[in-house]
Amino acid sequence: MAHVNILKQVKSGERWRLVAIPRKKNGDYDWNALPEGRYFIEWYERGRRKRGAGGGTAAEAQETARRRMHILEGRALGIEGSDEEEPKRTAVHVAAKRYLDTVEALKKPNTFRKYKAVLDRFVEFLPPNADPRKVSRDDLTDFMVRLKNKHKLDNNTVIHQMIIVAQFLKRCGKPGVTKGLGLPERVVTLPREYTDTDLKKFFAACTPWERALFSTFLFTGFREQEVVHLFWPDVSSTLNTIRVTSKPDLGFWPKRWEEREVPVQKGLIGLLGDHPRSGDSRLVFPSPRGNREWHMLDRCKDVATRAGLDSTKFDLKTFRSTYATRMLRFGFDVRTVQGWMGHRSLETTMRYLAPARDVHERLDKVQIAGILA
Repeated sequence: MAHVNILKQVKSGERWRLVAIPRKKNGDYDWNALPEGRYFIEWYERGRRKRGAGGGTAAEAQETARRRMHILEGRALGIEGSDEEEPKRTAVHVAAKRYLDTVEALKKPNTFRKYKAVLDRFVEFLPPNADPRKVSRDDLTDFMVRLKNKHKLDNNTVIHQMIIVAQFLKRCGKPGVTKGLGLPERVVTLPREYTDTDLKKFFAACTPWERALFSTFLFTGFREQEVVHLFWPDVSSTLNTIRVTSKPDLGFWPKRWEEREVPVQKGLIGLLGDHPRSGDSRLVFPSPRGNREWHMLDRCKDVATRAGLDSTKFDLKTFRSTYATRMLRFGFDVRTVQGWMGHRSLETTMRYLAPARDVHERLDKVQIAGILA
């Protein structure tokens, strides 16, 4: 009678060895008795012992053993099976390219570039022509260590990249590989915001065109690409609102494909009313040639330098976080600000409930039993 054993490759000292899976008292395999490692299957065929890869999880090992058992039983009955019945192996670089083709077709360009950078790094880390279905938790742990030590990534970035890798491996037929992996602790940072003093210096150094641009960032909380693709019809001087809308001809869609309308101060509408139009360009902030302006961040840092500020501390995202923090601090409810920001979850918006900084004048007025003079 055909029989297939399941073994596990575990490290003993400096060497790797194959050991049988221990069994419980009821005869079932005790899958948790051994440390992490790759699985193998072992069987006898025509009097000779043979071994083959069994996968990186217990479920894969059992499925591989089952398929091998069917082949052996078929041969015993005179039905000549072959190893072709097993799923064909796909090299990780091929699987990654196919997956990225899907991401490129369904996701936005920025998302595709992010996924590609992560998976290129992951493919480079694995041995040439590695099978993604054979990736173990040990491999992923080593990859995390590499991200931390070699690439100097912070905890939050490592977690984000491991999520992308997990999604890729799930598509390759290896779900749940990151379960119990021991990801680094997520660091919850306070949102950054510009001070009133820095904002006054910054806008004092702006040209009229730059003042309109960065006022739009500051008083809408829009993301960079939302401002890059802002059209004149999106600005309503009647309703005092500015909309984020899709621009299919330019390949732009709002995050999560959700358009939104944000009420803004009349002063911003007035500022945009005086903002000159560039020929027949539909864009509110076009490049000098009338195309999309891809250098808004560079312009931001140039203004900061002219204002005598630290340009490394000025970026477009901080305008967005300043907007969210100020809106919440001025008493707008979290649900409303969530809609204005285009956040999926309320938790994301609540991160901007940052403590106020200009508190010292009020604190100095607090007296407790005259302890402090």
